Amino acid sequence: MVGNSTVRRCVVVALLLGGIAAISHGYSADGDVKPKVAGKGVVPTAPDFPISLPAGAVVPEPVRSLAVPPDACVGRVVALTRTLQCPRCSGTGTKVTRHRDLTAARAVPIMRETRADCGDCRGTGFSLSTARVSPVLDSVIPLLGSTDPVAPATAKILDKARTALERLGCSGVLVERLTSTTRNAITSGRIPQPGAPCSVTGELGQPIPIGGGARLIPVKVSAHSLVFLRAPVVNAVPLGGMVLAGGVVAGAISKVDWQWGQAIVLDGGYIVPLVVPEHKGPGVDADKDGVIDRPPAPANTKRVGCGTPQPRTLRSRNPDVAHTRRSATRPTDLRL
Repeated sequence: MVGNSTVRRCVVVALLLGGIAAISHGYSADGDVKPKVAGKGVVPTAPDFPISLPAGAVVPEPVRSLAVPPDACVGRVVALTRTLQCPRCSGTGTKVTRHRDLTAARAVPIMRETRADCGDCRGTGFSLSTARVSPVLDSVIPLLGSTDPVAPATAKILDKARTALERLGCSGVLVERLTSTTRNAITSGRIPQPGAPCSVTGELGQPIPIGGGARLIPVKVSAHSLVFLRAPVVNAVPLGGMVLAGGVVAGAISKVDWQWGQAIVLDGGYIVPLVVPEHKGPGVDADKDGVIDRPPAPANTKRVGCGTPQPRTLRSRNPDVAHTRRSATRPTDLRL
């Protein structure tokens, strides 16, 4: 009896030790205890955005500008809002044509109008002329950072500026044309002249603290090109996504060696979301890309300003025939 009990204890102890060893081996195989190590030849992926500036990096000094009265800024903002509209259709995206139809069966002419997409703006309602919009936008950017923050009308003016810039971010082709020259210069390593207004499009990243409560907001223009915004006056975007950003060039970050090349810093300025333009014309845009897919239906044609024409009896120029017709309508004289 004693020998059997000893054998049973040994079996139980052996089973417990085997279970513990199996469980420990399973944790190690799953990587919960031992972390996986990258094999040889595996290149770690580069981060999409920098999380901090390298040690020793020198950020350029902020651009100093004199405060301007609100009246000087409100005129430029209103001018920007007007120049964004297509001059041919007044921002409606629709071209209305009136026709006058004359037929032999109808004596009264029929007026009708047809609606089609504007040929200048392709139905979006935005002007596509960079020569018309670019000078006004370049004059608005320096004024954003020069507005007097204590003036009572500053908040209202900045709200109007935000509306106009958000509308610019929805203009599609116009934004690409306005920012193509600056984007190509930054991508090729050329730094815009300090103090000049600058606007670019790109992907928005997380803000980077630089000390003293200041932050730099990165915008990735290309795979190896960055633009940083410092204290934008108009900030109307959530974190992440494609944006339209602009400001006054303060210079490039110096004494830095990283994959982003010469990153420039923009002071003041704005950040607004980059949105596909809405098609306003009568044409159908099913895929919402701002380009008409098919022409409008005939239902867009309607009559204007005329009722149902009444037929008119034609009279003969022969007086005898006319007298006969008139006399035929008179009562017969029965007097002898």
